[in-house]
Amino acid sequence: MDQPVPSSPAWKKPSDVMKVRLKGKKRRSVSASHHQANAKATLPGSQGPDASTGEVRTGKRRNPFGHSSSARERKRAHSEILPGETEGGSHQNKLFDALDTEAGEVFQEPSTSSPANLNRIKSESDANHTRLAESEEPKAAADTGQSQSLTWKDSYPVDWCLKTRVRFLSDSPFTWCGTLKTNEEAAGLSWFTRGTHHDETIPADEKDAQSRSRLHQCGMVWMHPSLPWVKLYPRIHNEGKQTRPSFVANDKDLQDSLLTSWCESFRSLFHQLRAGHCPYFYLCGYQSTVLFRAAGVGGFKHVHAFLTPTTKGLRELFKAEGIEVSMPLVPSKDSTPSQGDNNENGIDQEHSNSHQPVKTEEDEDDDEEDFNQEGDDAASSWLQSMGLDQQSFPTLDPRRVKFQRDESIKLDNRPQSLVLISGSSTQALYNFLLNSDIMIAPTGTQAGIPPTLLSPAPFEGGTLTASKVKSGKLQIAVGTSMQGCFHLEVTGPILPSNVHALTQLVSSSQERFSVNLSNHSPTIMFSAVPPNNAISLRDRKSKLVNCNLSPELMDYFTKGEDTDDHATIQELVFAEEKYSWTSLT
Repeated sequence: MDQPVPSSPAWKKPSDVMKVRLKGKKRRSVSASHHQANAKATLPGSQGPDASTGEVRTGKRRNPFGHSSSARERKRAHSEILPGETEGGSHQNKLFDALDTEAGEVFQEPSTSSPANLNRIKSESDANHTRLAESEEPKAAADTGQSQSLTWKDSYPVDWCLKTRVRFLSDSPFTWCGTLKTNEEAAGLSWFTRGTHHDETIPADEKDAQSRSRLHQCGMVWMHPSLPWVKLYPRIHNEGKQTRPSFVANDKDLQDSLLTSWCESFRSLFHQLRAGHCPYFYLCGYQSTVLFRAAGVGGFKHVHAFLTPTTKGLRELFKAEGIEVSMPLVPSKDSTPSQGDNNENGIDQEHSNSHQPVKTEEDEDDDEEDFNQEGDDAASSWLQSMGLDQQSFPTLDPRRVKFQRDESIKLDNRPQSLVLISGSSTQALYNFLLNSDIMIAPTGTQAGIPPTLLSPAPFEGGTLTASKVKSGKLQIAVGTSMQGCFHLEVTGPILPSNVHALTQLVSSSQERFSVNLSNHSPTIMFSAVPPNNAISLRDRKSKLVNCNLSPELMDYFTKGEDTDDHATIQELVFAEEKYSWTSLT
């Protein structure tokens, strides 16, 4: 009987072999996951099969947010691991550490028991503690007013920046600040409108009532226009993407009526400034702010004005209207060496330059302009020689190239773009603003609404506006702890005279306090302009005699000899009849 011939084993393709191996790996991973699930099912409160019946238990499910002893132990074990290591003992940032240190120092396993490593950990913790203490010390010193680096003086600088909020903080309560009574409100209103100064010689039982009346007086300002349903201060703010149109945007007659009333108020206020009955006032537009100051304020001999921010086009427009402007915050191009440097080098500057022609800055500008003009003419001639029209290349227009080369364009809408207008140019600026709509917004929520006028003195059409006052107790952070203190907060359009009057009022009742001032950002640079010493102190006061200012305000506005008498104050500290402050300019 024939026996069957054994067949040779079948050949397997490499792809079949890989499929078999992948299936084996998959089975092993599935079995491992089943084992892990069974282990979890044995935990208390979990759902899993019963050992006796094989059925699934339906007890209470384990809380996933609960903490067990094992979790706490794992957390404690994890906290004992050294910084920069994982649970396996290997560094997480070995590559970055190797780039900063030598090769032999990074890849060594640290030993916590070695004295060198313990000293290293201790020194690092001490260094971190020192840095933390140094960072917290200025904050605590600012809150307590005990910083050794503060400079204390009898008075603080003149601050011409508008404020939106002033907050007083003190350890002792403001006992006199409470609900305003009818007679106290009437007294404060009468004192402000008549320009009456307070009387220090009053009985002790009437001192609190007078303090409340003075507080009401210190928060008042004259304003035009006054539309309660429209936010007219501050005028420069972010309106957002979705804004409602102005209520006068589509009503031409209403726009003309508002503008006519505003022109009368502006005329009345400027004439009072020229006559010396108003020390200063602000004109707040939707893009720029103007500060008008009377003669004698800040040491200036004539009526003058500051405008910020400005652009190249606006300055050119002023020049075309015959308004002479200067930019006091822009440094001059020529840098003259000091006399001390010349003496140290042993060179007599006058003798060395006696035989050399003096070349002024105007001559250098003219030479540079002539050189640029020649280059522009050459470019135009080359285009014409090639048979091309200059209009086809607008970027080579000489006027456009000259405008782009002007370095003053870089200052547009920056704080340094502040301009000063003085003398007869101030009258020209008044006429320009009176007859132009450049300060009126064409679109947005402020469209068609004239600029806001703010003044400490009454004027035609002005509305008497009172700031909001509130007081109480709050918690502030002092270092790493919270400390309770008492506060007095005034919110609204706050002028420099209001800040000075409020400070004088609080200093008469509080032995120690600090003041936090919220500055209106577009007007910060008004305080950066140094005072002028064109006239003497006696002449300054004589020009402001009709403003009906108190003696303290008269001295405050006529400062000018000291260069530290102007700054934008951010925080003010009063202690032991002395002032100290931190400034932005």
